[in-house]
Amino acid sequence: MVIVIAAVAVVLYVTYGTPPANQILVGMPLPQNSPIGENMLDSAYLAVNQINANGGVNVNGTHYTYKIIPYDTEEADPAIPVANGVTGVTSLITTDHVNFLIGGYRSDVVDAELPTVAQYKTIYITFGADPFISAFVAQDYSANKYIFNGFVNANNQSAQYGLLPVYLLYAYKEHLIPTNITNIAVLGEQADWTKATIGTGGTGSPLYAAFAYFGFNPVYINYFPLSPPGGSYDSLMSQLASLGTQAIYVLAAGTETPLLVTDYGTYNWASDTATNGKKPMLMGADVMGELAGTGSNYNYWTATNGAVAGELNFGWGPMLPVDLTPSSIPFYDNFTAKYGSNPIFEDGFVYSAFYYLTNAIEQAKSLNSDAIIPYLEATNYSGPAGRIVFSPTNHGLVIPLTPTPYIPAVAMQWQTDGKLHLLWTSLNPLSFTDFQAPDGTDVGNFTVVL
Repeated sequence: MVIVIAAVAVVLYVTYGTPPANQILVGMPLPQNSPIGENMLDSAYLAVNQINANGGVNVNGTHYTYKIIPYDTEEADPAIPVANGVTGVTSLITTDHVNFLIGGYRSDVVDAELPTVAQYKTIYITFGADPFISAFVAQDYSANKYIFNGFVNANNQSAQYGLLPVYLLYAYKEHLIPTNITNIAVLGEQADWTKATIGTGGTGSPLYAAFAYFGFNPVYINYFPLSPPGGSYDSLMSQLASLGTQAIYVLAAGTETPLLVTDYGTYNWASDTATNGKKPMLMGADVMGELAGTGSNYNYWTATNGAVAGELNFGWGPMLPVDLTPSSIPFYDNFTAKYGSNPIFEDGFVYSAFYYLTNAIEQAKSLNSDAIIPYLEATNYSGPAGRIVFSPTNHGLVIPLTPTPYIPAVAMQWQTDGKLHLLWTSLNPLSFTDFQAPDGTDVGNFTVVL
């Protein structure tokens, strides 16, 4: 009898798109061709396995379990295949008949997916950094209310880690560190999320005026090619050296930075008189540089042959065991124990999404998207990366900065031992720990005075 019932359930699902009883299907459009997407999927399974093991989701007295249906959008590819994302969400909704969508990270791809998701009235919790995602909801709330941006957008990111180089410049002027970073260059990948900060580049960039205001000399601000001519970034490095660059600030969420950083490390900086012929300090939001896996897992130190030594990398959540919220270190410990690699920028947010979606479903007592939306809008959930609160009008994250940020920024540094070290959090923004100068000199701890 049990075998027959199970067989009928499978036939119904395959033939008519009817999911097996008491199962919530979650479609996950992700770049499975990159460790970024793999990490996001791993964090999803970590949450789902925990929720299912603890009784699943109580929908008006009936218990459901989650089932994840991934779709490989390949969006981490330098070509940024936007069409893959649109095809992916369409297939997940119309062929797999998922109840909800959770995923997406490359803003160009996510932006293109939004009209399709709104058309099918399917809740989509996504993780792009482009402010357009929230603007899309606000411009026609009744039609687009199904989209929630569960990640920190570019404007909110800049409000926190944009000040980190400022504090480092102050540290140099206060003789706390030996590295002058006055002459700063900004390299942004050409993607939708960087437009808010790079703009038209050069003196027309929003970052130009901001850096100049704080005492920097911005020598270069522009996008860098995802696939450089001739397969090398040496010509770009030569240009930066000729401008006397002392610090390079990178904004990149794709898979192109291993080559960029490798070329940075092997380039002969002898012509850079502002650094006395030494390589500039490297810093920024380099997503691939957050990956410090062990064994066969992706490791940025190995991928760049150690060229990443000295890089300061900004991100979000417990990428290292840091006590941001009560759940941060337990999440980090569980993730690393299960997968053999550290969680990175999106992972704490993906993990949290399943928990606050569960809360909203249980309060709504329904799997209907329209019924759930008011409860998602009322989310106030403390997860590994911080407190998740949505704007009721545009479904972007609300992140007050005082007295402490709801979602704090984190900075790490690759050091000469080949490991990532925790350096700074915006919970205590003037204090730095375990700092190492680009030449490998250990500076240790220091506190900036404003």
